[in-house]
Amino acid sequence: MKKHFLILMAALAVMAGFSSCSSDPDEDKAIALSGEWEGDWGMWYEDEFGHIFDADYSYIQLIPDYAYATHGIGYQEDYYSWDTRGRVMSYYRYLWYRFDWEIRNGVLYLTYYHDRSLDTYIRDYRLSNNYFSGYFGRTNNTFRLAKLSNFYNWRPAFEVSIYYGYDIYGPYANSYDGAARSNTDEKAPTIVRVGSHMREAAE
Repeated sequence: MKKHFLILMAALAVMAGFSSCSSDPDEDKAIALSGEWEGDWGMWYEDEFGHIFDADYSYIQLIPDYAYATHGIGYQEDYYSWDTRGRVMSYYRYLWYRFDWEIRNGVLYLTYYHDRSLDTYIRDYRLSNNYFSGYFGRTNNTFRLAKLSNFYNWRPAFEVSIYYGYDIYGPYANSYDGAARSNTDEKAPTIVRVGSHMREAAE
């Protein structure tokens, strides 16, 4: 009888172990998303003269608040073509932003600190070891980012810090966090707004 009782207890312990290891879909997605990504995010900025410049590509870092968290902080850098041979294509080499991210019921929400017009959510996305693709909001606009590194096997491809020697424009801090100017001698125009072609296109 004692033997049967011990076998039953062992079986219950194994079942409890399987139960406690059951997977949370949001947690699984957060684990896959945490890390560094690079690709076209559709970003642009407009200067005070009405000129619009499109980013060549964006670098995005998603860091969980703690191990296996489904939310955390994000950093984004949008890189622009700039003065290489005396011809200015963009007065800024890159713009950077901070945002909060959270996965709820499979949807990824991004909330930007200083420009709420950039807030968005991402649905119906696909994740692999190499790529992250999906749709912005209710639009049919898709993106595709390549994975650079995984947070859970962390070797950052690019370290983001709060200060890069950026020029921070106080009056325009609600539009973006920072900008790195090109090495042109000309005065860089003020940035009046930023956005994303992918997020703003008609549904």
